Amino acid sequence: MPPISKLRWRFTMAAGIIFLLDLIGVVYQQSWLPDFDQFVIGLVRHPFSHPVTATIIAVTNSGNPQPITWVTLLAMAGLVIARRSRGALFLGWNVLIWAGIGNSVIKHIVRRDRPTVDRLVAASSYSFPSGHSITAMLLWGTLIVLLGWTLRRHRYWRWLLIGLLSLWIVVIGLSRVYVGVHYPSDVVAGWSLGFVLLTVTQWYLTRYGDEL
Repeated sequence: MPPISKLRWRFTMAAGIIFLLDLIGVVYQQSWLPDFDQFVIGLVRHPFSHPVTATIIAVTNSGNPQPITWVTLLAMAGLVIARRSRGALFLGWNVLIWAGIGNSVIKHIVRRDRPTVDRLVAASSYSFPSGHSITAMLLWGTLIVLLGWTLRRHRYWRWLLIGLLSLWIVVIGLSRVYVGVHYPSDVVAGWSLGFVLLTVTQWYLTRYGDEL
């Protein structure tokens, strides 16, 4: 696997800056943050039909801890069987440690309350950052890295995979806003922090040229 490109590092630095600005906005209750949140909520929370709403709820529930844990463990098992133990470590560390434990620690440090709007699903704990969003970025982002490298000689299938999984990451995040359990700034924080952690873990595991 080639080293992480300069372009990827630039995107990672931009994501880190976005997360820090988001964090500062939440902690210091800066005035621009509610304006941003309300603008995006106005775009996302439309009164859709019952079948559409039910579909969005199913999408957001697919990012709950139980299904995510099963997907992660099954994918890790597949990687071990394929003799890609470092890839299994990459996936397990990103999802179970960063997205699981790390996200919970940040939530309890920042202690941002969830939105007070009518919620379509149950949600506990604090709001910042969105656990579903950081998990989506780390789980599906990891699979983009691993499977994208496997499919490097099949350009069409590689870009189709990247496109579909990237779209899924976005949809999971937006679904959290639609069901009323997160502010858009929570979702942006989850995506941006997840991307930074994804890059850092990949760099650490491949810094000596090791394969994932």
